[in-house]
Amino acid sequence: MNNHFDAIRYELQVMREELRTRLFDHCMFGMSIDHEVLVKNSTFMHHVKDELQDVERAIVKMDSGLYGICEETGKQIPLDKLKVLPTARSIYDFYYQDHYEKKALPHMYYGGVSYTETEHLQ
Repeated sequence: MNNHFDAIRYELQVMREELRTRLFDHCMFGMSIDHEVLVKNSTFMHHVKDELQDVERAIVKMDSGLYGICEETGKQIPLDKLKVLPTARSIYDFYYQDHYEKKALPHMYYGGVSYTETEHLQ
């Protein structure tokens, strides 16, 4: 399991560097006079800062041995979930993904043609 965490740590470090670069580039080259552009950039940079904070938190948790433990329940977050969202803080971070994956598709596909399940059964 250590190899999996090493791969996740590497991914987090890459994400951290990319986010830091975006912030630096924005500070150096993102000055604009247009108010609408300023508002959009500000909103975008807020999201970048939030994401960077999540990445930093995940790395600190790895260093302290708390990575992958749900902050709400204290239970281990499944590794397959952490591979999808390495900055997850809670098992509830996956609620919408789990809910979406449980939905059944209303169509069945055969040879590029779509049939509803009831048409297929007739």
